[in-house]
Amino acid sequence: MKPGKPKKNKLLRNIVLALAFNAAAVTPALAQQRQSTPDARPDRYAAIVVDANSGRVLYERDASQSLHPASTAKMMTAYLVFQALKDGRLTPDQMIDVSYNAASQPRTNLAMMTANVSGRGRNRTVTLRQNTRRISVENALTGMLTHSANDAAVVLAEALGGSESNFATMMTREAQRLGMTGTRYTNPNGLPDARQVTTVEDLALLARAILRDFPEYQHYFAVPRFSFNGNTWNNTNKLLGAYEGLDMGKTGFINASGWNLAASAQRGSERVIGVVFGARTPTERGLDMQRLLDFGFQKIENPSARFRFGRDNGPSADRYVLLPPPVTVSPDSILQAQPNVAPDTAEREALFPIRVARSYFTPAFNAAVEPFTLPPEQPQPENGALLVPGDGNDQPPLPEEDKGPKAIVPRGSSDCRQKPPALA
Repeated sequence: MKPGKPKKNKLLRNIVLALAFNAAAVTPALAQQRQSTPDARPDRYAAIVVDANSGRVLYERDASQSLHPASTAKMMTAYLVFQALKDGRLTPDQMIDVSYNAASQPRTNLAMMTANVSGRGRNRTVTLRQNTRRISVENALTGMLTHSANDAAVVLAEALGGSESNFATMMTREAQRLGMTGTRYTNPNGLPDARQVTTVEDLALLARAILRDFPEYQHYFAVPRFSFNGNTWNNTNKLLGAYEGLDMGKTGFINASGWNLAASAQRGSERVIGVVFGARTPTERGLDMQRLLDFGFQKIENPSARFRFGRDNGPSADRYVLLPPPVTVSPDSILQAQPNVAPDTAEREALFPIRVARSYFTPAFNAAVEPFTLPPEQPQPENGALLVPGDGNDQPPLPEEDKGPKAIVPRGSSDCRQKPPALA
């Protein structure tokens, strides 16, 4: 045995024992810290609840943050369709054309495109064939709001605007007219586009405008299930029929947005509107919406009601509060979802939608998106006729390899049918 080796082995053993002792001492401290630190929502999370009658904001968290609407963009598509129904440019039983561009929209959709598969392995080929050439306005509108069908949204957009891009301009212009100063639309269905942004404040304003301007069409948001082309789909809003008085809602999901929901409920003469953006799971989205609506009704009944302050170990401990637990779910579900933190700035007594003017984009978006200006408004036909599609969508379908950017859109990324990625 070489001189000095036992001393070296003893030194290594002491180092190992010291590391093991430190780990044993630190682990309980870390576990305690995890238990005492609130389960904060992601940065992209935002929420608001509004008194629909007065417009007063009852609660908000980051209500003016620029976020992606996902399929809640279909609410503005519906608003423009409601306008056309009311002034006679469209009728519910009117048949409108389904272009190849509309039929080929990714899921969720109404399966207006059939895929024929032949061969196996490397010899496997997929041929797409459009199986639906026309659809009624009633079916397109119901499919868009019940099943969140992307193809139905494009059908309606092309019928009213002639093309998706023209209709997106109409959507943004209407948003500006309504005071939705933080909103820009680039497509009618909410599929991924970095330029398409809104805020929960703006979406609550849109929901209130729908309830105010088109109460006769509100029922389209509350259809429990929809059948078309031999398929039947349940409404994507799972709170419909499960939360007392909830009669309006629209879900949304893309990877960039998280799980979104705008909803409204009425109890007696009182109505509240809630919007949740950026939830990590559909369950979290539903529980948070229940808390928002519950507190909204409580706040209307008792104007002095405030959120109780919660515990937060971070530097913002004085500005975070806990949402009250919902009264319509089991205690086990509450324990799994609590605590939910949010700023106490919600208690401001400003009237909605009066707010400070702001730019379209937060600094995070300015780096990737240039400011935009709307093109001049196109004159509408005096006889009330619909614009004729003129973007090539009425041409025969192109070969699969010539479709270009259409293949970039991932299947299943349009709404709440895709499991979100794990968040860090």
